[in-house]
Order: sequence, then C-alpha cells, then structure tokens
Amino acid sequence: AASRREAAAPVADVGILDLDSDEDVAPQHKEMQLAPNQLQDEFADEPAKDIVKARKEEEEDPERLYKDEGPYPALPPHGNSEPSDARKKVLEKVKQQAGEALARGDVNHAIEKYTEAIRTGGASASMLATRAALLLKQRRPCAAIRDCCAALMINQDCGKAYHVRGVAHRKLGHWKRAHRDISKAQRLDFSEDSVSVHMFVAKKAGVLENQATGSWYGSGGNEGAKKAVEMLFTAEGQGETVKKKTQPKLPSVDLRPGQAVRIFGLTKAPQLNGKRGLVHKQNDKDPDRWDIELRMERGKLEIKSISSLSIKIIRAADAKVWQLEEKVHLEERQRRSKDERKWQEEDERKKRMAAQTRAAASGGFPDMDEAEQLEAEMSGLPLDAKAMGLLRRLKARDALDLINQAGIASVAGNLSQFVKIKVRQRLGEPDSDDDGESTKRSEQAAKAAAEVALKVEARILAQARADGAAAAAYATAAKRKAEGEPPKDRYDPEADAGGSDSESDEDFDLMPEEKEPLPPRGHVDEEPSEAKSEELARWKNEAVCASEDGDLKQSLQRYNQIFSGGGATALMLAKRAELLLKLSRPCAAIRDCTAAIEINPDLGKAHRVRGITNRKLGRWVEAHEDLTEAQRLDYDEGTAAVFLFVKEKAARAKRSAPKRQRHG
Repeated sequence: AASRREAAAPVADVGILDLDSDEDVAPQHKEMQLAPNQLQDEFADEPAKDIVKARKEEEEDPERLYKDEGPYPALPPHGNSEPSDARKKVLEKVKQQAGEALARGDVNHAIEKYTEAIRTGGASASMLATRAALLLKQRRPCAAIRDCCAALMINQDCGKAYHVRGVAHRKLGHWKRAHRDISKAQRLDFSEDSVSVHMFVAKKAGVLENQATGSWYGSGGNEGAKKAVEMLFTAEGQGETVKKKTQPKLPSVDLRPGQAVRIFGLTKAPQLNGKRGLVHKQNDKDPDRWDIELRMERGKLEIKSISSLSIKIIRAADAKVWQLEEKVHLEERQRRSKDERKWQEEDERKKRMAAQTRAAASGGFPDMDEAEQLEAEMSGLPLDAKAMGLLRRLKARDALDLINQAGIASVAGNLSQFVKIKVRQRLGEPDSDDDGESTKRSEQAAKAAAEVALKVEARILAQARADGAAAAAYATAAKRKAEGEPPKDRYDPEADAGGSDSESDEDFDLMPEEKEPLPPRGHVDEEPSEAKSEELARWKNEAVCASEDGDLKQSLQRYNQIFSGGGATALMLAKRAELLLKLSRPCAAIRDCTAAIEINPDLGKAHRVRGITNRKLGRWVEAHEDLTEAQRLDYDEGTAAVFLFVKEKAARAKRSAPKRQRHG
C-alpha cells in the first residue's frame, strides 16, 4: 500500500526562461501570501472515531495518497495584477507549450511551463487550478491544495479550483473538506463526471441528501441516521414513516411517466451515475424499480431498470439547465443519425469501388450506376439527340426499362420515333416535335447528361492510370474538352504544384469576398435579468429551428437579435460565423471567428470555422494555421480530409512564393 501511494518527486524550482517577450523580464517579487494558518488547517487530518477501522479503510482504498512535502512550485508574486497585452501573448505562448507537452505525455515539462508563467505575474485563477490538477496527477495532493487556495484568492468563484481541491482532499481521506469543496464546485459549475465522487465523499462524511429539497443532513448517531433516512424516503415535514415489511411493498419514490430524473449511487453499474433520463414506467416485476429512458453518450437512448433509491428528481430550480442539456442531447442524436446515414452511404460506396476494382482487374468494364448505364446504352443505339434528351428526362431506371422494351419489340422502323412516343406518353405530353417547353427541358437534361458522361470518363481514366498526377491531368483535359476550351499542349507538374492562378479556376469550392456590410458585433451582458435570459434562450431556439428548416436568413436575424441583447459569447460568435459561411459571407464569418478567439483562445470551433473560411477564399497558409490549431484543441475526424488538402495547398503556396518573387 505504501508503494502504491508513494508521492512523486516534487518539481524542481525552475528558473525564468527566455519567453520570447518584447518586454524585459520583471525583477523577482515576493510570493503572494495565503491567509494565516490556512494551509495548516487544510493539511490537518480529520479525527477518526475508530482508528483501527480508519487505517483498514485507508489500506483498502486504492486512490489514497500520502501527504507530499515541499518545496512546492512558486506562486504568483505579491500584488499579482492584470497583465499587459504583450504579457498576455507570452502567457498564451507558454500555455500552448504546456499543451504540447501534455499531448506528448510530459506532465513534468507542462508543470514547468506553467510555473514559468505564474512566477512572472499576470497568472489567472484558471491557470493555477490547471497546474493543481497536473500536480495531483503526479500524486502531490498538498501542492495541489496550495495552488487551489491561491486560485481562490484571485477568484473566489473558480469552480475548477474547488473541484481539484475537493478531489485532493478525497485522496487524503479528508472527507468533510472534500464534501465541502465538491459541493461548492457542483453549485458553481455542475459536472456529471463529479456526481459519483460527490456521493462517495458524502457517504464517508456521514451526510445524506434530501431528494425533495436537495439539502444535506448529518447522519451522526442512530437518531440522526434515522432522521436522514426518513427525509430521504418521505415528504419533508409530513411525518410519514417507512412501511413495515409485512405490508405490501410500495415504491420509495412516487414518480410519474415523463418526469425528469438523474441517477446516482449505483455500485454495480457506476458508469450510469450522473446520467439524466425520463421516467418511462414502473417496472412490471418490482414496484420499487422504475424503467428510465437514459440519455447516453452521442445522443443514444437506452431504457434501464433503476431502483428508487438511486433516482433523484430534478427540481424546478434546475429546469433551465435540464432544458439546455436536453437540447444538446437532441442535437447530438440528430448528428448521430446523419453520421450513421453517411457511414452507410460510405460503406455502400466502398463496396461499389471494390466491385469496380475487381472488374477492372479482370479486364472488364467497371460497374456503373443507373445514370451511367443509361448513357452507355444510348451510345450504342441509333437514337437522335431529341430522343436521347427525352430519355434523360425520365428516371434512369424507367428509361432503361423502356430501352429494353424497344429491344424486345424488335422495332423495325424508326427507333428514335418509337422512343419519343413512349417517353411523351409517360410524361403526359402531346406527341409533337414543336413543343418548345419540351425542347427546353430536353436541352437541360442533355446538359446534365454531359456532366454524367464526364464523370464516367474521369472514373475510367482514374482506374486505367496508376499515376495520380497523370489521371488528374487527363480528367482536367476531358473536362475542358467538354466545355469547349482548347486543350493544353502538355501536362506541366511544376505549374500544377506552383499554385498558379489557373488552379483556382479548377476549385469549385472557392468563393469571392462579399461586399455586404458586416453584421453587428454585439456585446456580452455578464449578469442578464431573468426576463432577458429567457428572451435570449427563446431567440437561440428560434435561430436553431430556422437553420434546421433551411431558413438561413431568418436564423441570421435571430443571431443578430441575440448579439444586440447581450448574448455575443465566444460560442455564439462561432455559431453565427458558421451560418454566415453558409450564406456565402466569408469576410463576416472571419470577423466573428476572430472576435470569438479574442474572447476564448481555446475555442476549437472558432479556429475550425475560420480555417475552412480561409480555405474557401484560397488563403491556404492562414487556413492551415487555423485548422492545425483547431485539430490540436478539439480533434474532429470530419475535418481531417480538409486539413490534409489545405496542408498540401499551403506547402505548394510556400514553395511557389520564392519563384513569384524572382520572376516579379
């Protein structure tokens, strides 16, 4: 047990390194002072009623740690003040270096980087809480508690500092202090991941929660335990008692279908603790169990039979939080359905490609979809242009059936005339070649067919050529031929790799900069009234619904109302930027993303949307920088393909820059 809880070696007292700052490094200051005897009180062991039992529990607890001795990492200097703009850039760079160290698994180096920034002033409560979490990973609970105390001196409402300090106390066996800190953390910033440890330390501290009010009651002594259990299973203040075993078994908690609840205290299935759900019905076999429709990860729904003792009713005060979480879960469920459809389509596409590869390997013609089969069938029949145009107006499957009927009937006369009559009968049009509208639609169908034919040719060339660059050159030549452009004399890989102006003509995802005025920037109301909060929530819901219905302009109007009403948070700016990009307004999207990053530099969505927008504008280097940062902060598998494409384009742009300078 002693080797299991052996404290890690303390981090060495690091010196100030060159942070590439434009400012001179400030002289050494005296560290900030914590409240007198605060650390002594925090580090003190809690008295145990049964020492033998306490020692046995300590030995059996795999997460218990010994107290670590100093020296501890440096705290901010005395009189820690708001950093200058230049200093903020230095702090951001150090945070980035620490994040890179964590990505490599080098916790020691990450702590050193945070210590460099903290010692030189301008550190935030969040930075101290982050270092505390890293120290706790190194099995240094006392150093973590010290950092959290300093963080709470800077910001007494830092939920993360309370959470880390509470977990550190839990690892030291300080159950009452652990319960104090985690309860405060859950009130400031509720986390489902902390529910199980919260209930664990509450049990160890000897307190129980009243399900009706959410209040905690001591359970010391027989009378205290009896009162706590009575409040847990009965309505508070009504004097109801638990039914005797001889009477019919009744549910401990009276629930109704559709009621919002949360799960806690499960030991056999601890992964369900903290999950939200709706009451489905009372269990058919056990009246003290309820079938709960639980909200699982990635939008999944599962019905589980849960004991009444592990069900907590959501109070009216938490209704708004529940509604927001329910909305997020619904969005995840919709995204999951879309992803499953995409995966199914991708799986079918891979199967078709595998069949095409086998056909090509055996010397046959690759498999084609029905539109491609129609073009291939028509190319081998004596049909005029008007007959082909009419066939293209039908569904590909219907057109193929009609061609097969013509072959079965062995039409000896004019095949084109036969096809025209049959197609017009199906379309319900008069049998006349002078119908102008019919001619117009036939021309449109012919244009669409030309695109299909181009796709067929490109696929054949792609399969016939092993060299990817040569295949791309042949496909480009085929496209230009279809559009009536003169072909190039030869394929020039240097020109293609150089990112010339002609390359942008081949990229159909590029869009021009808009000339419309930028939407209002808005502001953030730190303490909105209850009426204003409800109004902002209603506008957000209307914006999302309008976007899902395809009314992007209406959705933009609602976002503008949100921003004017004080809801211009970093996340909302990123969401409006995504909407502006869909409306082909890239400049406005970039402005919103930049504003979001200024508020929260660690918002991966803002970096991702700005990177994709820069890609749409052909700004490859800027797009590569943004997407690199986005993937580092919040990796997204769906962005990986775009990232690789932009990375190649940015590399070509950098290689071609010296050439343009020499020729300029």
